Amino acid sequence: MVSRILLLLTLLVLGTEAFVIPTLPSSASVSPLMASRVNAKKEKIKRNRDNMRKFKSVGRKGTSRRKMLKKAQASKARQTEAEFIAQCYITAPPPNSVEEPKQ
Repeated sequence: MVSRILLLLTLLVLGTEAFVIPTLPSSASVSPLMASRVNAKKEKIKRNRDNMRKFKSVGRKGTSRRKMLKKAQASKARQTEAEFIAQCYITAPPPNSVEEPKQ
């Protein structure tokens, strides 16, 4: 009789554990797969930094090719504008005028 009561109690205890939601500690991961995941974003940032250091160009000293071309175009435009302005202000004698020789 006692053994039947013990058996009944153990079955009740085991039966109620099936309906209880087990609680995980806050530091435990949800699944074992999450523990083995790598942080891909952080690794990519590190890879990009390493590649920037490895493949950076040293020869231009801060000026890009586009800036150099724009500077060349700007200086050429300034030069042609200066020549045009110089042509505008050249003084020439009016037509059909005769210069008198100075003595």
